[in-house]
Amino acid sequence: MVWVGLALVVAGMAAAFGFGGEVGGVSLAMVGGAAMAAGAVLAVTGFLRLRRSRLAGARVVQDYYRTSRGKTFAMVAAVLYIVSPIDVIPDVLLPVGIVDDTTALAWLVLALWQEHSRRSRAREVARREG
Repeated sequence: MVWVGLALVVAGMAAAFGFGGEVGGVSLAMVGGAAMAAGAVLAVTGFLRLRRSRLAGARVVQDYYRTSRGKTFAMVAAVLYIVSPIDVIPDVLLPVGIVDDTTALAWLVLALWQEHSRRSRAREVARREG
């Protein structure tokens, strides 16, 4: 669910900022904004569901590994910053305006990849020991 959400955020950014025009009488900027909002909701919901996973080995993995609250807060803040129309550098200043959103998105993808690989390693260790 997290990856689908991130894909929607990226696709929404491409539609909102990369193309002009209308589809069926609706502007692509509005479609892109809606896709980014839906993607942000999916990404945050998916990440929170991963944290609260109640699968068979999840309790054992929780003993070894846990994402810090600070990192979780930073990830949620990054998603909100990417989707938010308020930026440090306005997107109107192309291409510099999109760099801050792209940087936040790149960090978010890297952080999610790190969390996934750490959890996978912890699960593997728990499986070998258990």
